[in-house]
Amino acid sequence: MAVLTKDDVRGIFPPLYTPFDADGEINEAAFLADIDYQLQFPVTGLVVGGSTGEGHALSGEELTRLTRLAVERVAGRVPVVTGIITTTTRDAVARGRAAKDVGAVGVMVTPPIYQAPSFDGFVDFYDRIHRETELPVIIYNVLASASVTPEVTRKLADIDAVIATKESVGGSFATLSELLDTVADRISVTWAQDHLLFPGLALGATGSISGTGAMFPAESIAMFDAIQRNDFAEAQRIHYAIAPLTRAVMNGKNWPSWVKAVATLQGREVGPARAPFVPLSKEELELLEQGLGVAKTALSGNAS
Repeated sequence: MAVLTKDDVRGIFPPLYTPFDADGEINEAAFLADIDYQLQFPVTGLVVGGSTGEGHALSGEELTRLTRLAVERVAGRVPVVTGIITTTTRDAVARGRAAKDVGAVGVMVTPPIYQAPSFDGFVDFYDRIHRETELPVIIYNVLASASVTPEVTRKLADIDAVIATKESVGGSFATLSELLDTVADRISVTWAQDHLLFPGLALGATGSISGTGAMFPAESIAMFDAIQRNDFAEAQRIHYAIAPLTRAVMNGKNWPSWVKAVATLQGREVGPARAPFVPLSKEELELLEQGLGVAKTALSGNAS
């Protein structure tokens, strides 16, 4: 596949689940099935090892193995990007180089996940990953404790170190608006606050790499497409149909288990989350079942 550009990072670009068995080992057959599930829809790309894929819990070897499997299965139909969630530039570069060796066309990188660097540290982190892996970089602005500010993003765009940003809980509607106003001519500005996907896309985000896209690819694509044709009423209808579920999932704790439970209730084999994340309680599962029922009724006959 050709080099990934900002114009490729658009639309609904779901992160893949990493299915585990009861012993916490990767279930490769189920991982390949999740790829096939996503590719039945017109997704614009796939990410391995993002938050939905429990990238925080994967070793470097596991991440490389999953990337290779995804590249082989996708066979060039859409771009495959590898998620990098680590604490040091050294480890991020090592993971990125390994991903490139097995065919990834880009990396999506969180800030260092333990301490927040300075402005210069943020810039050096992303710039070195780009230069030393020779891969296009997507910022994953997901850490409230280590937010990538618009000033940092603009500097990275100025030096051609990144091609896109995924604005998640490390950002806000204010930062999304500022980025769309000041840097969208140079990088793709995507939005990934799952329970608020509609307003971010309506504001002008170029797409979404989000848990919502993983759980509900058809509905997310229908919402994005409706906004592109200025049918905001239809996009809003889809938003409120899945809102009870996305609000429940975005409760702030045990998130990997919540997002996996939704897929399991849909009949998809994704297994449990890796410890220390525990299965949902009976009451929590009932809440999700109710939300799925609401969504099914609201979306009856439409992209469900």
